[in-house]
Amino acid sequence: MARMFRSVSLAGLVIALSASWLAAAQSTPGPQTAGNATPNRGAAGGILGRPSPPQPLQKQGVEYFIGSWTFNWNGRESAVSPGPRTGTVTFTRRGEGPVLEFQASGQVEGLGTYKETGTWEWLAAQKAMVMKERLAGGAEAACSGDWSSPISIRCETEPIRLPNQTLKLRRTYGIVSATSYTIAEELSVDGKPFVRLGGGVFTKAVK
Repeated sequence: MARMFRSVSLAGLVIALSASWLAAAQSTPGPQTAGNATPNRGAAGGILGRPSPPQPLQKQGVEYFIGSWTFNWNGRESAVSPGPRTGTVTFTRRGEGPVLEFQASGQVEGLGTYKETGTWEWLAAQKAMVMKERLAGGAEAACSGDWSSPISIRCETEPIRLPNQTLKLRRTYGIVSATSYTIAEELSVDGKPFVRLGGGVFTKAVK
């Protein structure tokens, strides 16, 4: 009889403790699911009260490019591209208007020197940079670059007609900062889909 009483008392104690633990678990808020979580953002929109860094937006126009830039371009050789090269491109303003003249020169990997020239004209109303260039191989390229976004210029050249083929270049200029921009180039041959040609990184010479 005493053994039975002890067993009943022990069972009652276990039940009582289980009920206490269950009540405590139900009264304690659990972790929120990902769908309901709300990040702790500061007044400036940062995470955990930290302000978000400002975007590196540059003012569109010829003033951005004026000066000398060193560059490193990597990519394959083509009828309009001499292949991997390094060098300098210098933009100078023509008079007081929104027109730049540029000269690029440098070394082609394993092939010697090269040179390119041309003009760029900024059309503020259209937010476009009209580019006319004589490429290293002697071909001429022209395009109207869309600079409506301050972080990039996008353009596709008019057909470049060579004796045995017709080419088009597609370029994206990434405006990284006041002293750096990039170029990504694609090439289409005889109306075929554009394929990757190469890309370059340009760094402004700061006096």
